[in-house]
Amino acid sequence: MARSAVLASLVLLLSGAVLNDARAQTRKETAASYVDLGEEFIRNGDFVRAIGAFNIAIQFAPDFAPAYFSRGRAYEARGESSKAIADYTKALKITPGLAMASYNRGSLRLNDGELADALSDFDEAVKSDPSYAMAYNNRGIVKAAMGDVDGAMADFNRAIKINSGRPEAYVNRGLVRLQLGRKNEAEHDFARSLLLRPSLRPFIDSRISQLSQK
Repeated sequence: MARSAVLASLVLLLSGAVLNDARAQTRKETAASYVDLGEEFIRNGDFVRAIGAFNIAIQFAPDFAPAYFSRGRAYEARGESSKAIADYTKALKITPGLAMASYNRGSLRLNDGELADALSDFDEAVKSDPSYAMAYNNRGIVKAAMGDVDGAMADFNRAIKINSGRPEAYVNRGLVRLQLGRKNEAEHDFARSLLLRPSLRPFIDSRISQLSQK
C-alpha cells in the first residue's frame, strides 16, 4: 500500500475515534443535564419525576455513575430500599471508591439489620474519605450492635474529632457509656447533643428508657 494511502487510512481511523469520543462526551453532557434536573425535582420533593429524569440520563449514558447514585437517592426517599441499594451498587461498580454511595448503601443495610454488609460499606466509605464523620458514626453503631464496644467508641470519638458540630456521635457515644455504667459521661454527651439539636430530647429519653428496662 502506498504511503499516502496508509496515511489516509490512519486519518480516517483517527477521525472515527475522535468522532466516537465526541459523541460519548455529548451523551454524558446530556445525561448530566438530566441528573441536574432530577436533583431539582428531589429538592422539591417530586421523587417520581426525579426518577424519570434519571432514567433518561441512564438511557443517554448507561455508564454514568452520578445518574445511578442520584436515582438511588430518589428511591431511598420513596422507601424503596432494594432499588436504592441496586443503584448504589451499580454506581460503585462504575466508579469504585464513591464514598457517599458506600455510606448510603451501608445505612440502608444497617436499617435492614444486615450488619456485616453494612460494616463493609462503612469501611469502604472511610477508606475512600477518611474525613467522612457520619460514616464513622454509623460504623460505630454497627460495631456496638455487634458487641465491639471499644471499636464503637473509637469510631464515635473519631466522628466527633472530625466534626464536633453534629449531635449524632455524641448521642451514640452517650448511649454506649450509659450501657457501660458511665452515667456522668453519658449525661455530658447527651447535654452536648441537645445543645446542638434540642429536638433530640424525645429520642434520647426513649432510648434511655429502653436501656433501663433491659
